[in-house]
Amino acid sequence: MENVVGPVKAPQSSITLAIVYAAIAAAAVGIYAGMLFTPAGVEKIVTHHLDFWACVGLALVGWILRSVGGHKGVIVTMTVLASFVILTLNQPMLLRYLTFAALLFSMGLYGMVQSRNAVRVLLSIELMLNAVNINLIAFSRYVDPADLKGQLFVIFVLTVAAAEAAVGLAVVLAIYRSTQSVDMDKFTLLKW
Repeated sequence: MENVVGPVKAPQSSITLAIVYAAIAAAAVGIYAGMLFTPAGVEKIVTHHLDFWACVGLALVGWILRSVGGHKGVIVTMTVLASFVILTLNQPMLLRYLTFAALLFSMGLYGMVQSRNAVRVLLSIELMLNAVNINLIAFSRYVDPADLKGQLFVIFVLTVAAAEAAVGLAVVLAIYRSTQSVDMDKFTLLKW
């Protein structure tokens, strides 16, 4: 029995199906945006909830392509991004920024919970802090544009994030020197 070392590559058909799905998602976003910016298109989209049904259709096509062997990561990412664009095209700017920040925060939270790599966890925390910064700037710009409170809070958050990154990377490097791994399950140096 041979022991195979190295990353497992996705089959070529899996990547091809994912590329086909990405093209379908991009076409759906383009068609939706084209209908939105026509004078009669706005009333049609608002009254018939075409944005919701376009996202449901994209999810169904993605599920079908995934079930026949499409690459899961690409299909899920394209579904989320295309749905984000479709659902926010007809919204006010503040809601677009808040939705984008929620998406960014969710990605950071998923990366922090799912990953066992310490560097990826630090990057995910940075993503979450940047999502908070986007919220602060958006509220400062659209709710109270005369004051600069949001921008001041962002400067403080960036300072804390830089300090967190420096200290976190220093700790990870120190642990890596002794364990030769950045896997968080193997960090047992600080246990009693």
